[in-house]
Amino acid sequence: MLGGFVTAAVLARLLFWLTSNRMFEDGLTTITHSRNVPLGLGLVHHAGEGNVHGFTSALGVLIPLAGELIHQGSGMFAMRIASLVAVGIALVYARLICRDLSLGKFPTGFVLAYLAFDQNMIFYGMSGMETQVAVAVILGGVYHVRRQDLVASGIWLGLAPLARPEFVLWVAPALAYLAVTHLRRAFAPAGIASAIVAPWLIFTTAYYGSPVPNTVLAKSAVSPIPALLSGGSPLTWLQWFGGQIGGHVALLLYHLEPFHEVWSTAAAPLPGLVLIVIAVVMADLLAIGLLASRQVTGWWPVLAFLGLFFAYRVYFIPTINYYDWYLPPFLALVVILVAAGLQRINALNPVVTNGLSVALALVFAMHMPFSFVVESKVQAVETQVRTNLAEYLKATVPAGESVTSESAGYIGFYGAVKLFDYPGLTSTTSVRALQALPPDQRDLPHLVAALHPDWLVLRPWELQLLRDTFPQVAAEYSVVRTFQMAGVPDSQLDLDGAVTLSFGGLSETESDGKFIVLRRAAS
Repeated sequence: MLGGFVTAAVLARLLFWLTSNRMFEDGLTTITHSRNVPLGLGLVHHAGEGNVHGFTSALGVLIPLAGELIHQGSGMFAMRIASLVAVGIALVYARLICRDLSLGKFPTGFVLAYLAFDQNMIFYGMSGMETQVAVAVILGGVYHVRRQDLVASGIWLGLAPLARPEFVLWVAPALAYLAVTHLRRAFAPAGIASAIVAPWLIFTTAYYGSPVPNTVLAKSAVSPIPALLSGGSPLTWLQWFGGQIGGHVALLLYHLEPFHEVWSTAAAPLPGLVLIVIAVVMADLLAIGLLASRQVTGWWPVLAFLGLFFAYRVYFIPTINYYDWYLPPFLALVVILVAAGLQRINALNPVVTNGLSVALALVFAMHMPFSFVVESKVQAVETQVRTNLAEYLKATVPAGESVTSESAGYIGFYGAVKLFDYPGLTSTTSVRALQALPPDQRDLPHLVAALHPDWLVLRPWELQLLRDTFPQVAAEYSVVRTFQMAGVPDSQLDLDGAVTLSFGGLSETESDGKFIVLRRAAS
């Protein structure tokens, strides 16, 4: 069974690659750093602002860097190959964890099917993100820490914060578990993990001035946490916190619905009521699995990580239907708990367990004939609009002149211009300008008004918002070029959310079908 799922998982990803050649915007932002090393610019997104730590995951940049150093232009290829290897590793460790938890064939099959075929598991890893590697790192760590394999635990725990910085929320309870079991047992894995992480921390401190990614500072600038006391009252903070809790619970349930786990989904082949029922069943099984797993020896670090990770999202991540790539490692552990819930039901009615396992496996896999085609259409738009736009900027913008846009991936990768992006993922200039503004003014129009960049690259609604907010600033700029989808009227392209790409009942919102290039008049 394991061999069959590994083979199927690799084949599904290869088919997605060949069908869509999908390149995700945020993946390109990171890979641009890797691409610039052999070009002589250094591990930076663009020239003109010094060394800026414009990516979040160390492995997300080091893997494509290895590809670029072997053959220039191979960063995306290296990330995809790493994802193909990582899914095999993830499935092996998932099978081992299920075996240790005494899960039966059908619940285990559900876990393997989810990891092999889930929409976000396939999409992000094969579009340039470190997501699939992060899933493998978490599952490898869970298996070895629980078994107290000291050397292997140290390796996987050392890789964890390099895969995603927030994985320190896993490292802490894992080391605590090893220490509680036997204090001396924690020294070896802690030392190995430190030896793996330390070189990266030393490098980023020396090269960028801090190990904290600029992306973290940028996101915190535009989504600040309100003060605990405002005007002597905690009411504002309590309202914000309550909204965060409710919002993230809703987002989690949304990610338990097939198709809807993708932020841009506008319509799905399955009726909405069916998707809600699936999410409710998953949530119920998760609750049963949580109760059942509390008595499992060595499992509490996993439960601690899940609780800490959810608390981290509630407190630091805005409740917007985005950042899907953060969740697959978390959800990999969630589905193992769902399988534990299925196993508990098995004692009462094996037929129900087997039927639910097969049904859930199928509904999380059924997106493939739909999403693969839709993503190929999305990529066609990216190539037609954003790639051509970036190549135009590369050929047109004089060296040293600045460009401001929200789109940092394609413009950085193909454009190679000095980019003051919003919200400043790759630009310390943008971050400093936003931090100097009141929290309720940290938006794109205010950034443009603060910086007065030489060029603007805006979606139609972004340009309209600039004109409405700062008409005098907008008057400084003239439209020099427009890049847009062919065959779609401006009446749709000019409205956010009015354009969708569809196949067989699956529709995704296309927000990047039109970009307008503006240049500031010489003063």
